[in-house]
Amino acid sequence: MAKRVLFVDDSPTIVEAAYDELNEKGYEVDVAYNGVEALKMIEKSIPDIIILDIEMPKLKGYEVAEIIKMRPDLAKIPLIALTAVSLETIGEKAKYFDAYLVKPFGFEEMIEMVEKKIGKP
Repeated sequence: MAKRVLFVDDSPTIVEAAYDELNEKGYEVDVAYNGVEALKMIEKSIPDIIILDIEMPKLKGYEVAEIIKMRPDLAKIPLIALTAVSLETIGEKAKYFDAYLVKPFGFEEMIEMVEKKIGKP
């Protein structure tokens, strides 16, 4: 069974590029453009990993991460933060993430991180 990645960012350009890269590597990819959409996507299909922008409209990435980690059925899903700054800027909320990528990031780095967390598809 293919491994599913949920990629969440409010930038359509970043979402499309990440979708293409992950899909090309063989991952099934779902996308969302804000935190509310992300939570709805998770209810439809639980991903193997979530790559989540910190600064988004409606719900911040760390708010989504907190909701996910508080649910026993979702708590073990690895979460990778996308941030323009270091995670220290969000303080205590950084604890909800397993790893982070600083924008701008290389897609090779993203793929390596996904493979490290959930393996190759």
